[in-house]
Amino acid sequence: MNYKLKTTYICVLLLVLTGFTPTLAQSGISLYHLTNSTYQGNNFNPAFFPEGKTFVGIPVLSGVMVDFNSPTNYNDAITTNENGERKWDIDRFVDNSKKRNYVSAEAEISTFYVGWKKSATQGFSVFIRERIGARGFYSDDLVNTAWKGNTPLIGDRLDLKGTALDVRYYREYGFGIWKSLPGKGVNIGVRVKFLNGMMSAVTDSKFDGSIGFEEDNYQANFNLKNSAIYTSGFNIMDSNDLTTHMISNGNLGAGIDLGVHWKITKELSAAVSVNDLGFIRWKVDTENYHLADTTFRFEGIDLADVGDFGDAYIDSLKYRIQDTTLYEAYTTGLNTSSYASLMYQLTPYDRFTGTIAAHVVQGHFRMIYSAAYTRKVGRALDFSVNVSRIPQQGIDVGLAAAVNLGPCQIYMASDKLLKVWDATQIDAADFRFGMNLVFGKKSSSPRDNQKDLEHPSPYDKSERIEKSDGIYWIIPRQKARPVYDKTKFKDS
Repeated sequence: MNYKLKTTYICVLLLVLTGFTPTLAQSGISLYHLTNSTYQGNNFNPAFFPEGKTFVGIPVLSGVMVDFNSPTNYNDAITTNENGERKWDIDRFVDNSKKRNYVSAEAEISTFYVGWKKSATQGFSVFIRERIGARGFYSDDLVNTAWKGNTPLIGDRLDLKGTALDVRYYREYGFGIWKSLPGKGVNIGVRVKFLNGMMSAVTDSKFDGSIGFEEDNYQANFNLKNSAIYTSGFNIMDSNDLTTHMISNGNLGAGIDLGVHWKITKELSAAVSVNDLGFIRWKVDTENYHLADTTFRFEGIDLADVGDFGDAYIDSLKYRIQDTTLYEAYTTGLNTSSYASLMYQLTPYDRFTGTIAAHVVQGHFRMIYSAAYTRKVGRALDFSVNVSRIPQQGIDVGLAAAVNLGPCQIYMASDKLLKVWDATQIDAADFRFGMNLVFGKKSSSPRDNQKDLEHPSPYDKSERIEKSDGIYWIIPRQKARPVYDKTKFKDS
């Protein structure tokens, strides 16, 4: 990286990067509420193992997810004049910014999976999945300062503490084990994952900084601590090694998912899971940029003889900042998520669920609260409807459905449906789609086994349980008594 580009990057890091912090985008709460109706429920809780004996994924088609979340929509940046013409209005966009704003985008692709049940109480799975995510956070003060200048903050300060950036792309190779303990009413699941990182750009989670603006002369006082960004894989994007890098490289890590589903009573059950506990060690094509901890006053620049404002601004800052570029390996933790649910089985076909989900990115928590109704319609259809409170978006409605057409299962799910009919109001979207092949799945319709008619025998407690219809005791059919020849009993 040449010196001018490098110093440009440093100033962008100083003035822009410090306005970002990662947060939650993905929820998948709608698909989660289908529990073990699909193989994909195992991604949320390893104790949700699908119904059937063998499950096969179709590459790519078995799992595609796209999710994004933004604080603003198209209407927030558009005004209509007297002639009915729509025009961009940046002032309107800035004014509509929230106190704390975040933007995020995630995507997942299921490359491969196979699952099978060794027995009714034990199952296994092998899978490969691509995972991509980018998250950022910015304050309304930062947007106002960038667009309207520092006038709104004269005599005040722009607090940059805790801000960060998180962009990553990695592949996971996993092996899952599912175990049922019928005597205790408990299902448990564990998935162990080997990780291979493709690309990363993360900021130091300990960053702290502020910019204060003096009242009398508009001078800016900078205070920066732990300003750094760590990158891996970006130079390879423009090299001949890209293909080899995307197949396999030295950015290695490990992760684990844990889940349990406990049937408390016949109707009531609870499920808890923790996913993506782990790390990735980034060693390939690393370039880490550090700004020395510093406090300085920036008095601005003299515009009288400035030909290029951008170059003048950068030159004015670069002598006040000590920067260092290192090529050392670094480690990032995974973005852990957890789900906790309480389920009430009203009938064999109907279930109500309350769920709390938490996603953590570099120490920042985002919570989702959801209530759902799930219904089984024979063997052909499972669907779930939920109402959820999602960070930044408020209350929204989600829907998930799995359609079974013989061995072919098609599922679709979305957490955000309220604004989907008006594209100009969409500020968030979540869509999941996939196709699974399921073999050996039994009918989900319960059979009448007359368990409600079983009672102890009135004759002897040691006898086997018999049945009663409430009026008569139903005695098991007895063997015919032996018939003896009467002549044997005649007196001689």
